[in-house]
Amino acid sequence: MFVQNLNDRQQGALLHYADEVMRADKGIDAEELMVMDMLRSQTEPGVKGEDVPIEELPDLFEDRLSRISFLLELVGMGYANNNFDPAQSELVKRIAKAFCFHDDGTFEAIDHWVRDQLFLVKRAQQLMEG
Repeated sequence: MFVQNLNDRQQGALLHYADEVMRADKGIDAEELMVMDMLRSQTEPGVKGEDVPIEELPDLFEDRLSRISFLLELVGMGYANNNFDPAQSELVKRIAKAFCFHDDGTFEAIDHWVRDQLFLVKRAQQLMEG
């Protein structure tokens, strides 16, 4: 949903870290694979996952727009199977801390927004099903 806010290299980091979040709980669900496929389909052609060390992410994601977009996508991956596992959450929180979003409520706001979005999608599905 927010991949378009990222440049090619940032998209590569997103693919890498989305995969890391997906695998952090030691299991891969069909819903997570579907979200991963959706992320890949939204990236620019030819973009591949790029392992950028967490401590270097602030240099790659220089502005708030790209940082928040990145974190929204990663939290979304965490909730793909409706279970944001503590191992997944811890990884994303480490990235948020690297962006200096650990004590200002930004991570919590992102988490809340993603949960709200998932709720609204479920409500829309209920409306469509009658």
